[in-house]
Amino acid sequence: MAPPKRSPHPIERPPKGMAVPRNWGLMQGGIPYRPHGPVRPGDTRPQEDWYTVAEKFSVGVKELIYFNFMTDDPDVVNWYLKRYVGCVKVSPSGNNWMFSNSANPGIIYIPPADHDPIDFEAEDICVWTPNDAKTFLMRLFALAQGMKGYKGQRIKKLVQVILNAGYPACLDLWYYNDMVISVYVDIKEGNAKRREMIKATRGAFPFNGESGVYGQQGSEERHRGMWQIHPVRSLFTDSCGAFNAQAMKDRLESIDEEMYRGWHELDMVSAKSSQGGGSAFGEMVWDFINHVRLLSEDEKHLYWAFSQ
Repeated sequence: MAPPKRSPHPIERPPKGMAVPRNWGLMQGGIPYRPHGPVRPGDTRPQEDWYTVAEKFSVGVKELIYFNFMTDDPDVVNWYLKRYVGCVKVSPSGNNWMFSNSANPGIIYIPPADHDPIDFEAEDICVWTPNDAKTFLMRLFALAQGMKGYKGQRIKKLVQVILNAGYPACLDLWYYNDMVISVYVDIKEGNAKRREMIKATRGAFPFNGESGVYGQQGSEERHRGMWQIHPVRSLFTDSCGAFNAQAMKDRLESIDEEMYRGWHELDMVSAKSSQGGGSAFGEMVWDFINHVRLLSEDEKHLYWAFSQ
């Protein structure tokens, strides 16, 4: 029986989600380098590969590959080598594309000495290009237009703020942690406790950092008791490379619910004040409530969704 024929080309597989942009390593401050191979028979220069290049520049092999393509999956690396590096020669094993002098452009990038460590344990690493991000935001906007009722009205305004901010500025949009709000405005808490909760900003608005309040549910920022929640970051992370309309609708409703719970806590203080019990809360609580009310008048802030 004749031996099975080997595939004429290495196996290639496109990355899950968004591919990193061309020259990604250069965007991260990498140093361009063209690995070489023998120019002609008899050339004594060694054939370079990932291992020899990594050794030459004193970096880890995995680190070098990740820095260029944000993955070390062999099939995905082959996909990038063919399309981004322009490799045309196949390794002796037939499994991989190899560096050569005929590759065009033939360039990879060496991590700079001061680059941040790469998290090799991350299961999914997503890179958003400006066009991809714009498309995602427009889909988010279209989805919000179909949402009904008071909640739908708030979500429409919420998404409008996100859209107006654009990418990547929208990643920094935030609202206050409802769990932390409920503790801060609790009539049973004293000002000593409140001062401890806002020591990260020394009492200055907007509050930020850790509050010292911890929970079991919600995002990492929420259960760690961070004052500020950045919901758009998780929208992009959870939707890397795919837009699931139902999942995104559920996520927007979850964001609105968290914001509403925090807003409702402040409304309850105001309601008790109208019944004659407002003075018991103290100046620190009222200053915070007025601060959030002012945020709701800012069309660039997520709390604008709760403006009248």
